[in-house]
Amino acid sequence: MNPLPGTWQDALAHRRRHFDLQDPDICVRLLHAEDLSLRCDRFGSVCWFYEYASGAPAEARQLLYESFTRAAGAHHWHAHGMHDRGRDPQLGHHTESPGAPRSWHATENHQLFELRAASGQSPGLFLDQRDNRAWVRQHAAGARILNLFAYTGSFGVAALAGGALEVVQVDVSPPYLDWARVNAALNGLSSARVEYSAVDARLLVAGCHKKGRRFDGIICDPPSFGRGRGRNNRVFRVERDLAELVHECRAILEPGGWVLVSCNFEGWSQARFEAVVRGIGGTIESAPGAGQDCRAAGVPPLLKSCVLRLT
Repeated sequence: MNPLPGTWQDALAHRRRHFDLQDPDICVRLLHAEDLSLRCDRFGSVCWFYEYASGAPAEARQLLYESFTRAAGAHHWHAHGMHDRGRDPQLGHHTESPGAPRSWHATENHQLFELRAASGQSPGLFLDQRDNRAWVRQHAAGARILNLFAYTGSFGVAALAGGALEVVQVDVSPPYLDWARVNAALNGLSSARVEYSAVDARLLVAGCHKKGRRFDGIICDPPSFGRGRGRNNRVFRVERDLAELVHECRAILEPGGWVLVSCNFEGWSQARFEAVVRGIGGTIESAPGAGQDCRAAGVPPLLKSCVLRLT
């Protein structure tokens, strides 16, 4: 195996102190801010490298990926180019180790998820939200939960595993909702408690308000930028539209209900993000936020999150 950079070795030593890398199904971030040119998440038997430098990885770099993957307790790797994500998210390169699976399973917080290599920049699970998903599971018993911007449904799976009475999974992409169904089925969760809605989140919330439909908990984790769909073709920009959306969510909460709000908008600090949410009214509480594998000393976490509670 090729000798690893010292920062990569230190990163692995840090993860071993906090995570069981011998667990064959574990989901954990292995490289976060230790190398500014890439990040690396381990999803069970596969390491997924997010490359922020231009150009496909040279042979020497691929040998380092192989060595790091083995040292981290995994067997295969994928590397996905991220350097053009601001101009064209679909443009970039993708390389992988020989025999790397195109789909596989891994475990987070005792829930099983399907990962896919051909799904875009991520294989289907954002690990910086792991602790927030655990919080949702702990606060879901007997609750009606609305999961906006559901993606592959991981927050909804956590809510169902926590005993939610009802979960509504909302995403504009039918293929992602089909994937959410797969993830629920992998965990043996009853489909009778889940509703899937392929619609713009803003339209869904407005419709619930009009019909008098209310929830005990809402997860609102929008992208920094997204194109509207259907009757609402207005572009969503988190810095402009988050406050209005959360205000509308607040209007469909039961008394004592909560909204878990989060975003990865680079233009906001945690304090600025909380100020936007606080201005809506209600009580602001801390959310777990990014786990220690997604944090670095002196570097504020990209993930901002908090809980708005209706008192």
